[in-house]
Amino acid sequence: MRQTIAIAMAGTVFAVLVSPIGPLGGFWAPASHGHDAAGHVRGGLIAEAMVENLAFGAGVAVLFTGLGWFVAKTPDRTRAMTAWLATIWLFASWMPHGNLHRHVGMDPAALLPIEWVFHVGSIAAIAALTWAVAWPVRQGSERLEAFYDHRVG
Repeated sequence: MRQTIAIAMAGTVFAVLVSPIGPLGGFWAPASHGHDAAGHVRGGLIAEAMVENLAFGAGVAVLFTGLGWFVAKTPDRTRAMTAWLATIWLFASWMPHGNLHRHVGMDPAALLPIEWVFHVGSIAAIAALTWAVAWPVRQGSERLEAFYDHRVG
C-alpha cells in the first residue's frame, strides 16, 4: 500500500510539473487567446486542476501496482486486463484532457479531436469496465467456478 501511495504522489507531482503553467509544461502552454480567470473562478479552476492531477497520480499507481488486484478480483485474465486498462484510462486521462483544453483554447477544430479521444475514450472505458466486472460469464471453467464459489462461500 505504501508503494501505491508513493507512486500516486509521484504521479501527482509529475502532473503538476508538466501542467501548462508548470516549469516543464511549455510544450502545451495555455492558449494566448484564452481568458484570464480571477478571484474565486481562478481558485475553482486551480482546485479542479489539482483533482485532475490527483486522478492522474492514481492512474499511474494503478498502472504500476494494480494489475494483481484486478487479477484477484475478476474471474479471468482477459477481464482483469480490461478492467485494469479501463481504470487507468478513467483516472489518468483527465489531466491531459484538461491541459489540452487550456492549450488549444476555444478553437473548435482543435477541440473536436480532444473531445472525441477523451470523451469517447471514457465512454468506451466505462463500457469495458462494466463488461469486465458485471457482465455474465460463460459457465464451465474450473477457474470461473472456483472464483464464484470463493465469492459466495
